[in-house]
Amino acid sequence: MGSCPYCAATTLDGDTICYSCGRVLANSSIMQHRIHLQKDRHNNVSAYKMTSTPRRRGIVQTDRGRTKNILKGRKNRFRSLIMLGLVAFIMLSPQAREMTMGKISEVKDFIMNPTSGYLVYDIEADYTLNRIVSFDNKDSDRSEYFTETLPISPDIYALEDSNSMYTYTDGTPDLPNQKIQDVTAIELRIDGQSINIPLESTAIRSYAEAITTANGHEVWWPGTSGSGSEYCIGGPCVKVTINLGPNQEASFEYLVTISSKSYTWWSDADEGVDPRVPGFAAGMLEQNSGTFEDFENRGGGERVDDFTAIRWYNKNRGDPNNYAIDATGATVIAAVSAIDSNLPDGNQNAFKFAKAAFDYIRENIVYYTDPGSGSVALSGPACLAAGQGDCDEQTNAFLSLLRAKGIPGWYVFGILSSQSYTKWEAHAWGYIQLPMSTEWCEQNNIELDSCYIEASVDVTNNKWLLHTASALIDWVEQPDPNRDGTYINAYYRPLAYSDQDNDQDRIERDRVFALEGPVSYGGGKFPVYS
Repeated sequence: MGSCPYCAATTLDGDTICYSCGRVLANSSIMQHRIHLQKDRHNNVSAYKMTSTPRRRGIVQTDRGRTKNILKGRKNRFRSLIMLGLVAFIMLSPQAREMTMGKISEVKDFIMNPTSGYLVYDIEADYTLNRIVSFDNKDSDRSEYFTETLPISPDIYALEDSNSMYTYTDGTPDLPNQKIQDVTAIELRIDGQSINIPLESTAIRSYAEAITTANGHEVWWPGTSGSGSEYCIGGPCVKVTINLGPNQEASFEYLVTISSKSYTWWSDADEGVDPRVPGFAAGMLEQNSGTFEDFENRGGGERVDDFTAIRWYNKNRGDPNNYAIDATGATVIAAVSAIDSNLPDGNQNAFKFAKAAFDYIRENIVYYTDPGSGSVALSGPACLAAGQGDCDEQTNAFLSLLRAKGIPGWYVFGILSSQSYTKWEAHAWGYIQLPMSTEWCEQNNIELDSCYIEASVDVTNNKWLLHTASALIDWVEQPDPNRDGTYINAYYRPLAYSDQDNDQDRIERDRVFALEGPVSYGGGKFPVYS
């Protein structure tokens, strides 16, 4: 490389003209030819003149006193490309032009507002998530075992436990129920061996039939038909027992492949719901909501029976009254009173209260987590009192507010990724039931018993009645026959170990999440404001 002696711009070897100032370079063959011609003037030979300093970029003065734009050709070619693109755009169909302008507008919004406070999600995404679990027996004298329980991720539909969104009074179903999570494969890798886990709930392998690996570890998937540590509790699972001698280490990988789709149960575009997200056309609006009394007439009242207890899930860790969900707590009662004070007098609209409770948590609870504390998650009342909490704790607070009004709400656990799928974390959020109004159901000829929605609510990430494709659902809380939180407690405590000398410092277990292979995107992207 060189530099122009006139304007100091960078030039390449072989350049004859500086494309910054437009002057002929001294070391070029043209300049050398001009130098020879200048010498020939003394011999009455016609000679070229040096170009003058340009007044504008690309403008030079010729030896005949004229000006010339040496970049004009470039500009003309650029204009030609623009005109060609414009003609091509005009030739598109009206639908294609509308879609093209929509894409340009979408990209423009994302570019012009990089700090506007939203996350961008895919409408569809297919991926394989790998959780890598490692164990370390630091005891130098004793052998130990670890048994890890892994949930078999379920297929999830837009309306749980139903084959259609609504059932018409003549018995015909509405459009087929949207599957928002389709689990296509589950694989366990251990000791160089790959084990395909069957997805059918009826396919079981008892502990007596457990697969024993080369290093003496055991793998089985026993179903839920029995009791004890050899069986699954609250849903299908895979169990892995790691047997380690003194100072030994081991690890395994658990890979879940899913096809996931974003879905909204809300159709209010004025509130920022993207109409492109599936479910928008049939989504709920505040004016279509039923009342608190309508819950008894929706879905046979089963969700009321199963998920409206005002105190739920005693975590059994010290305080016998430490319930995760507790609608009797003083801070919960105060919050409900504050929410009601901002609603119309005597409000009975279930949607209106649930959304106001969602907003209350968003406005009054700061996300906070201390990964090094190892402390038990705060209950709903404690989270409200502290004014901060992580995903579990904010969900506890939100569900406590709902149950104070008899609105069914239950837990969902899984793994959530960042919008770029580069970071994954264990996550907790909720599901709620909301009834449509009797008038709306009758106007649309829908049976009252099926006239409701069951929707995902993630208060921590501002997902109101929204599921995003970046969330892998591991387990949705099921009705607990013992009414004591046994199912949810089993999910929270997936690890059993021997620890023969009661020295927990010698036992280490680590778990990380990683994407296996690329993500396949589809359907476009949409923003959610944080």
